[in-house]
Amino acid sequence: MSKTKRVRRPRGITEQLLTIVHWIEILSLAFAALAMWGLTRDWPAPVTILIVIALLIASLRVLRYPRGWVVSLAVQAAVVALGYWDFLLIIMGVVFVALWIFCFVKARQIELRRAS
Repeated sequence: MSKTKRVRRPRGITEQLLTIVHWIEILSLAFAALAMWGLTRDWPAPVTILIVIALLIASLRVLRYPRGWVVSLAVQAAVVALGYWDFLLIIMGVVFVALWIFCFVKARQIELRRAS
């Protein structure tokens, strides 16, 4: 019985960088959900954060498509909207949106340089 090696799909720089940003956000938001639960013992805030985490994970699958970054950007808006629950989540959201924009711009520059 011969086992064939599964060939991995080549990923673009944009997909790679935005995936890294998403996973850092997911980990940060998981800790934020734990902190919110510890501070308030109220369900809406941690559940809302977990819903946004689920959206981030779902958007990772869409990043492989050429316009997947649009969905990713919409989820970034949801991350900033978490500031409704706590002011520090606004700051965290703005920092991650800035990181997302930086990675997006740099990835496009690298892809343009590779194409030429």
